[in-house]
Amino acid sequence: MIEAPPLAPGTQAPDFTLTASNGSVVSLAQVLEQGGVVLAFYPGNHTEMCDRQLRTMKDEIERFRTAGVTPFGVNPASVEEHREYAASLELPFLLLSDPGLEVARRWHAVSPLGDQVTRTVYLVDRTRTIRFAARGMPGAEITLEALEEA
Repeated sequence: MIEAPPLAPGTQAPDFTLTASNGSVVSLAQVLEQGGVVLAFYPGNHTEMCDRQLRTMKDEIERFRTAGVTPFGVNPASVEEHREYAASLELPFLLLSDPGLEVARRWHAVSPLGDQVTRTVYLVDRTRTIRFAARGMPGAEITLEALEEA
């Protein structure tokens, strides 16, 4: 099977509603009323690479806030697992639970077999337009450049 590329910049982001690590229900439409969004789809909690990715996002939180962007981590872990993981890393942003990978599939952030998340980062502006999409762990500087170009 061939992995689908990330959703293309310039396209409209699919809406979603997921439960967050603090127990709240988060919808894309609701969050975009406040500003832009970064979604970091990552494979698992308590793994070396994922720990590094989320710690980097934590370290870059002021850059996101200054740009008017709210970051979220997304993977299939349960809300309780996310709560514990977020607390262990002292994350200043929410982790979203996508237990059936339905959102990850719509966002082209699953492996070719469709059974796990493929590390993918998106930046979505207030108009629900995808401004940046990439596999891997791009930092805030690269991700937020797309807002300056808009």
